[in-house]
Amino acid sequence: MKKICALLLSICLMLGMSTVLSAKEAPLEKRAAQAYNSSLKKTELNVSANNKLTTTDYNSIYIPIKDIFKNHVDAVKWDNKKKIAIVKNQGSELILNFSGKELKATENQVILPKSWTKLSNGSAGINVFVLAYLFEIYADDSDKERLKWAEKLSFLDIKQTEGIGGAKDGVMHIFVVYND
Repeated sequence: MKKICALLLSICLMLGMSTVLSAKEAPLEKRAAQAYNSSLKKTELNVSANNKLTTTDYNSIYIPIKDIFKNHVDAVKWDNKKKIAIVKNQGSELILNFSGKELKATENQVILPKSWTKLSNGSAGINVFVLAYLFEIYADDSDKERLKWAEKLSFLDIKQTEGIGGAKDGVMHIFVVYND
């Protein structure tokens, strides 16, 4: 009986370890979706800055960058020739590449992975799960990739985010708070 219990315990430990390893090996956007509720298809964006809150609803998990960043960064632009969206702030640029070509970032640029972005009806968007996860106030520091991305994107001046996966209403609620 002791041998059977020991064997079962060993199997459980191995299964548990493989689950932990596979979760860490998952791409960041999948880890981000799992941190909230990956089945959600709608979003409520709440942006707070200078004691003002704006709320916008979407029928997608991709939020237009203009709605996230307008009035909070130096510029949000579309380069039709290069097929890229650019968010400029504090001398740095966030690039969303829709050209189908590989781009190399310059010293002051950060290019988001294609899997985090979507171009829909002429609007460049960012995956809400990724945005919430990168700056999540309640996240622990165990995900080193998340921490590296948050540091790279610190020029966007986002103080924190809070994501709430709405189990009852089926909406991903994200709160983006900018530094004042």
